[in-house]
Amino acid sequence: MVKNEVEERDRVLVAGRPDLDQCRNQVITSRYTALTFLPVGIFEQFRRVANLYFLVIGVVMFIGTYTSLFNSVVNPVTILFPLSFVIFVSLLQEGLADLGRHRSDSKVNNHPCIIFGRSKDVDADKNRKRDYTIMDGKDVNVELDYQNEKKCGIAFESIKRMNIRQGHLVLFHNRDMIPADVVLLASSSDNGNVYIETSSIDGETNLKLRSSPTLPKEMMRKILDESGNEGQVLRETLEQATKRVCRLSTLAFPQGKSSIANPNNRRADESESDLEESAPKSALQMMKSSMMNVGKSISTGIGEMKKYHDEARSVEGETTESKYVMALKSEPPNASVNTFNGVLFLPPVDVDGPSVEVPLSADNFLLRGAVLRNTQWAIGLTCYTGPDTKLVRNSFETPSKLSRLDELTNRTVFAILGIMCLLIAYLSTATNISNNVHFDELWYAGFSRNPEKPWPYLPHSFEPPKWQEKTQNWFQLFFTILTAVSQFVPVTLYVTVEIVTFAMRYLMSSDLRMYDPISDTRSIARSTTVTDPGQVEYIFSDKTGTLTQNVMTFTRCSVDGAIFGAPVIELSRTSTSTNSTFTSLSSFLEYDSDRGMLTFNREMFLRVMSLCHTVVVEKDFEGKKPILVENGQDEDIENGDPTKEDKGRDGAPVGFAYQAESPDESALVEAASLEFGFQVAGRDSSGIRLSVSASTIFSDDTVVERIKNGSLTEEALAADTASPEGRLGLG
Repeated sequence: MVKNEVEERDRVLVAGRPDLDQCRNQVITSRYTALTFLPVGIFEQFRRVANLYFLVIGVVMFIGTYTSLFNSVVNPVTILFPLSFVIFVSLLQEGLADLGRHRSDSKVNNHPCIIFGRSKDVDADKNRKRDYTIMDGKDVNVELDYQNEKKCGIAFESIKRMNIRQGHLVLFHNRDMIPADVVLLASSSDNGNVYIETSSIDGETNLKLRSSPTLPKEMMRKILDESGNEGQVLRETLEQATKRVCRLSTLAFPQGKSSIANPNNRRADESESDLEESAPKSALQMMKSSMMNVGKSISTGIGEMKKYHDEARSVEGETTESKYVMALKSEPPNASVNTFNGVLFLPPVDVDGPSVEVPLSADNFLLRGAVLRNTQWAIGLTCYTGPDTKLVRNSFETPSKLSRLDELTNRTVFAILGIMCLLIAYLSTATNISNNVHFDELWYAGFSRNPEKPWPYLPHSFEPPKWQEKTQNWFQLFFTILTAVSQFVPVTLYVTVEIVTFAMRYLMSSDLRMYDPISDTRSIARSTTVTDPGQVEYIFSDKTGTLTQNVMTFTRCSVDGAIFGAPVIELSRTSTSTNSTFTSLSSFLEYDSDRGMLTFNREMFLRVMSLCHTVVVEKDFEGKKPILVENGQDEDIENGDPTKEDKGRDGAPVGFAYQAESPDESALVEAASLEFGFQVAGRDSSGIRLSVSASTIFSDDTVVERIKNGSLTEEALAADTASPEGRLGLG
């Protein structure tokens, strides 16, 4: 019983084999369909008290007009026709708003994405098409058999985002939205790392680092006899990454078996890597197992790996089509965007060995809705799609809410109805009493207890009328008076409100002050509650910068007791004074021009500004040609670094831009580059590349050598550079 519950909780996928039993990647945010629009829309309209009131009054008038239960003094058409018009206008606005949601959903769901597919299958199906922006639509040949030179062609297939399935291998580019929740497998950056922006998920604009599982990358390079040493920073081309990833999937071996089904794997009762256990314990055990497998694979050696392939082909009844392929076992879909637990099972290294288990965490997981940044391309294995993604599970259905104006109108209508009911009850009681007291005097209204009584004041030859022998009771009088005073709540009230709402939506969408010419974006009123913005009095925000521009600039600094930059203005109730002991920022570098170098403290100040931060140097990949050139090498990523004089508006090298976690960091890094010549030229896993145009202490080889051999300490260097003459003879 427990085993079945675990199987239901865990999600198992085979790389390259789409799971058609799971949900599609289609996401719907609209509220209505063609079948539900009228019934649901009309029901929502009668949430307005006035609409419900007029409907009830119209029914009462209809009963009083066409039945004998009571008398109606007003024709029901005078109420039901305006009510129908109001509801029609409201439904029209609601339909237009929901039509915009349908169009937005269609744009998102039909956005073209790229997946990997077998070239034979893609070409054989007329409904499938290649993506010609990658390698001009050419195949990537993946070697399956080293001796017989058996190969498999892998094509880049263009597919709609909503048709992506769990198990697909997807490719996405810089500034692309991640189409689904995926496990990162490779990228163009060092060690398969990527940067993502999650502003659409959590509102954070800073770039977050995500990494590929490191163990399979190092191990599979050794298995495939490729270049690269352990501990060395590795960077793959798209062709190399495609070969490595697809060789482990069912794209290369369509009949391949899941590595989870390997009978030599650890038994369930011997493994404590259940995804429901605490993360530290399970991660430690999985890492221990993975490292044991890695050690075993390294000791085997590259020659043993080729021997393994020969032995595998010599086994009776076994072909390359029955090999084990990569599989993913992950936790069930949930709404936690900051956690992920899973295990990546790779084919065994030895013939009779267990599959290689690689633990996965949130660092290897990319969320749908995040945007790939500072990375030319990335490859991932689709884990969750559509309603199973964490972004969708954190979302909620479009609420059916009333505007503040509607709520105020409802309260007003309730108050009017209360007063009207009291008035009608009073009039009904007074009328009933008056009719009973003065019944004999109501001949002009057709009331008389004697049915043979002739008309008063007329000749007796006239036939007597059909006298009514009794008046209406209290309840009949109540409904009759109700139809007479029903206009206490004017039907034109909601007609006016709907016209105003429609006009405000048009004005908001056509207001040039709410138009952004850079992104060609105008204001779009997606809701009919557009009457609320004019009633906003207070805005509460959790942080600065949410509703303001939040621009920060480097104004002044103080080093060694000297102030550089704009003067400090001291304000008081009576006067304003300015601190005159300051110098301009440009003199920060010129102060020691006689010695030809900066003081130690000043240089350390600038180096701290330019090195102690999390700023990322992002390259602009927009408008580039296919990301793989004819010779199979990626377009240069490091080559062509700009010179010291090449700087953009933010101080970054030309063709690059600084992406900072906060405006504070951005202001410091920009000032270090623009004002002082300490430019951050690049950042990778090995560190930060700094381009310095100023003359520094470390440009002197003697100083560098003496610091290395320990004959010159930082304290002595700081004291010497601060001295006018320099006791150590430096500079």
